[in-house]
Amino acid sequence: MTTPWLVYDDANMMVTRKVFRSLASELKRAHANIERLRLSGDQGFFELPFASVTEIERMARKVQKRFDQLLVIGIGGSDLGARMLYSAIGGTKMRLSFLTNPDPDAVLNTLYGIDWDRTAVNVVSKSGTTLETRTLFEIARQVCMKSVGKKQHADHFFVTTEESSTSELYVRANREGYTVIPHPTNVGGRFSVLSTVGLFPAACSGTNIQRLLNGAKWLEEERRIKKEKSLPARFTTHHYLSMQEGRDMHVLMPYAETLFPFAMWFRQLWGESLGKKKNGVSVGPTPIAAFGPADQHSQIQLYNEGPDNKVITFILPDRFKRDIRIKGYPSTTSIQRALCQGTATALKHNGRPNGTLHIPSVSPESVGALLMMYETATAYMAQMLGVNAFDQPGVERGKSEALKLLKL
Repeated sequence: MTTPWLVYDDANMMVTRKVFRSLASELKRAHANIERLRLSGDQGFFELPFASVTEIERMARKVQKRFDQLLVIGIGGSDLGARMLYSAIGGTKMRLSFLTNPDPDAVLNTLYGIDWDRTAVNVVSKSGTTLETRTLFEIARQVCMKSVGKKQHADHFFVTTEESSTSELYVRANREGYTVIPHPTNVGGRFSVLSTVGLFPAACSGTNIQRLLNGAKWLEEERRIKKEKSLPARFTTHHYLSMQEGRDMHVLMPYAETLFPFAMWFRQLWGESLGKKKNGVSVGPTPIAAFGPADQHSQIQLYNEGPDNKVITFILPDRFKRDIRIKGYPSTTSIQRALCQGTATALKHNGRPNGTLHIPSVSPESVGALLMMYETATAYMAQMLGVNAFDQPGVERGKSEALKLLKL
């Protein structure tokens, strides 16, 4: 094994070896089921860390030569991953902006002042039928055409979608001459950040996406070698046991400002994958995105002395890209570290379980490891809960009701 890009400190989870061992057979079964999903190719996200990035990097270099800005249009898994990567490890080759919601004020604020001659647009939707994305795409398309002309506008658009006749975006892209970036068919939206969905915008910004995949590969290889004793399996077991004790609210609290969008990405992954009905009974944890140390002055009072229904996970970098030292004060890095560790200790003293994910720094490798850890942990948790991590019936019903109201 190479450098550990991610270390899990579970000392404050307060789980005895005896209790942990009691779930050994159940965890072994979960691992076997997950391996069947992987080996069958039914869920392709397990193999994404091993994919070639040559074509994505080639396309990104081509875009960088022509444009200064990339506008990413998508929602949910088509937005959160790319947004998170740009915040955590984005480069300086291109500036990224995002359009997600058809809120007219937000749309106009984003589009106002764009230099369309120097702006490319990446429209992302696996199905190619998402109402919000299609609407925002058409608005951006109309504005771009008015600025650069109908004939020239096609060079500005890059469409990430499934290559299928059922994808309205795919059909439209072929008709208009837009560049199509294939979305893998066996990778769901919320598991797609390490596919073209997240890698293309990241590469355009200047992120070293090979290093990102190297970190994810390191974690996935560790999982395959250690199996039910791997980091994601151990992490899942702690959270599953906490749920059995009534702690069904799972807080993720990074102590790095650039990683707060990671906590927002986690909310969708954990919530859509695990909040399901099992034999008519509603199950699943509630994911909560927090932010340290800011939320020490907002949420920790509740976590420490409020209802004992939460388990908290901290993400703590060992170092930051820079540090600030002022005479007579501790360095900013040491303050961050002390505040995180102090909060974790205080929670433990009050009987509130918590764990810490340590990373060397907010680097492409550590972010890749974090992403793969949470994606595979989600698969383990779904197996333990007995639900399907890869569907979203509760989402689809809301979409259909909205289409009825709009008479579409």
